[in-house]
Amino acid sequence: MSVATTESFKVWAADNTAYGPVDAGRLVEWIQDERVFPDTFLQPQSDGRWRRAALVATLREHFPSAPPPPEAGAADALRELAVFSGLTDQGFQQLAGLGEFYDTSPPKLVVTKGDPCDAVYFILSGELRVRLVVGVVDKADRTLCKLGAGEFFGELGMFLQSKRTADVLAETDSHLFKMSINAFQLIVRQIPELASPILFNIGVTMARRIAEDNQRFYREVTSQFLWA
Repeated sequence: MSVATTESFKVWAADNTAYGPVDAGRLVEWIQDERVFPDTFLQPQSDGRWRRAALVATLREHFPSAPPPPEAGAADALRELAVFSGLTDQGFQQLAGLGEFYDTSPPKLVVTKGDPCDAVYFILSGELRVRLVVGVVDKADRTLCKLGAGEFFGELGMFLQSKRTADVLAETDSHLFKMSINAFQLIVRQIPELASPILFNIGVTMARRIAEDNQRFYREVTSQFLWA
């Protein structure tokens, strides 16, 4: 089936490489051949902003189960997160198109221990609990910490390409923003001006967490000497 448009696109492939530009007709062929999927990132050459293939107007009809486009004001919701401070208006719009907004409620699991760490999650509202289930026969549910609005998780596993080390489940009705590793790779390689402030802010948060853990360990060790 031909598509009546002269628009051309770059394609972000699974091997973290940008191909193209190719025309819309060729993309339709690739959709039919299952080489392009609803979540494949495309960059229309007319505006230069990356987005999911299923959200490109001229291609949407070729994805029967295509997700709805981001809600109005989605980019504004991201402005509330300190990890995204320093982005331009254009940067927020681009970021919103690369992630997925969704709601969850208790006691749903957001991630499960042992699963591949394929995305980072940012909490827009609500509260989540990080837990470990320990024991073989008499299993016990141990809370490691709780996370609230403005916080994020999954970044360490993303950098290390490891598996999830704990369950994360909703404690209250929560609104989340999810970014896949594939999207992060796209940002780093294709939009460095967007990647730089995000990665810097993630690094600052990770360093702060390490410093807090070190302080906690120091207090525990010194208290043992005081009571010895």
